[in-house]
Amino acid sequence: MSPDQIAQCAQAAMLFELSSGPKPGNVDRCHDFVDATFQQFLISAVASYPIFRKAASGEGRIGQLLLEAVKSWKFWKIPGNTHFGSLILMIPLAMSAGRAKELSSRLIPELSAVLRESSVDDAIDFYAAFELANARVAEVGEFSLKDAKSPQKIQEQDKTLLELMFLSKGHDQIAREWSAGYQRSFQLADRLAAAIKINGLNAGVIRIYLEALSEEPDSLVLAKFGLAKAEEVVLRSKKAFDEGTLEAIRKLDVEFLEEDVNPGTTADLIAASLFICLLKGCRF
Repeated sequence: MSPDQIAQCAQAAMLFELSSGPKPGNVDRCHDFVDATFQQFLISAVASYPIFRKAASGEGRIGQLLLEAVKSWKFWKIPGNTHFGSLILMIPLAMSAGRAKELSSRLIPELSAVLRESSVDDAIDFYAAFELANARVAEVGEFSLKDAKSPQKIQEQDKTLLELMFLSKGHDQIAREWSAGYQRSFQLADRLAAAIKINGLNAGVIRIYLEALSEEPDSLVLAKFGLAKAEEVVLRSKKAFDEGTLEAIRKLDVEFLEEDVNPGTTADLIAASLFICLLKGCRF
């Protein structure tokens, strides 16, 4: 695949995830948030194209590209976080796809190499991008993203971005993906490919999103509300998934929106998994 084709796959994955609905608790084509609209998510996906192309071309570091992507939101007057989690997952995938001569067999080994090559500078850029994006994460004691002194400590202790992800894997799904070589994302990609083949793009994405949400606490829900609420969301999602009707999914969507429950990390995982599907040759 050419860098342009890889970037197109990344952008398409973000747009497929965004436009699928209803996805309980998340922005989709049917509703906005007060501080983030469907149109702002569209613009965020459009603005990410040159970032993915650079990544696939071997231009720039992970952290550098992430920071550049978040800075691009300011040009479009996007006030808050749209695709921060998706970018953290998808930039390394684009870099790996650009290196791989054969995507079906080489994507995972190249991804492992890309993650291992992350640097101290990537970690520092990650912290700068996080602050600019105004993203939300669970509070931690060491190297907190909310501590202005953390970048200096990272520099002094020579911590790479991958090492920081290992420290956060217990409470953050994206960090867990980095730490485990995207094991869950690749599993979800296989499920998405099968579900979309049977049910079509929109219904397939909704089904696997809800299934993923029913399997483990969403990191963003955990950061906003704590473990008890996050586990409650898992149980309610499983109930809607098991029922399997559009009515049950819509009802859960309304409830989550009323409660300000936004399982955004699960949406990020779905975007990354759709990207993997497209890189492996799926066409919807």
